[in-house]
Amino acid sequence: MLPAMNYRQVEIFKAIMDSGSITEAANVLHISQPAVSKALKLLEADLGLRLFARTTKGIATTEEARLLYTEVERTFFGMQNLARFAA
Repeated sequence: MLPAMNYRQVEIFKAIMDSGSITEAANVLHISQPAVSKALKLLEADLGLRLFARTTKGIATTEEARLLYTEVERTFFGMQNLARFAA
């Protein structure tokens, strides 16, 4: 069975990758930092992947996160195109 990702998880993952920080992602998404951290933990558990290494200076992306991000960007922009088309 394939792991499931919902749109919000994709959005949160993308915000973390784009900003390089859980705190900045929370600011961009207008949600709390604990909510972003919780969503990230759930996403990692759902996928069975470690996407970020926690360091004393914050987070560092793993190779799995970089590979996933390539696909997420493609999918995210595809969803935006669908929304524009529907509008």
